[in-house]
Amino acid sequence: MASQGSQAARSSSASGRNSSQGRRRRTTCYCGERPVLATSSTVENSGRRFWGCVNYGIGEECGYFVWTKSEQDPQVARLKRKITGLKDKVTTVEKMLTMAVAVGLVGWTCAIILLCEKFSSTRNGRFFLQ
Repeated sequence: MASQGSQAARSSSASGRNSSQGRRRRTTCYCGERPVLATSSTVENSGRRFWGCVNYGIGEECGYFVWTKSEQDPQVARLKRKITGLKDKVTTVEKMLTMAVAVGLVGWTCAIILLCEKFSSTRNGRFFLQ
């Protein structure tokens, strides 16, 4: 029973801190961790971005929650640039992988052809198909 009272006090103090938070986002949540950028999936705020506790959903969250300021938040802009850079890297790696597979196939094909020629040749240098 005492633990329920302490949880209620903790959640009320966390919500008090949220309301006093104002427009400025903290660099750490109340757990001491860096907040994560997430997207709302509720009907009322579908697609809206917010900063929240990294421990949300595992029962240890501190209740930290702040809506982002659209594209004006420098952290959002930085993350978008980072995502674009990562997508470019993925595209480059996919091209390199495709090229490596093509080179490997050509190499194996040449190796098989050379092995077949070696085993199908006769003493006088003539080849015949088997």
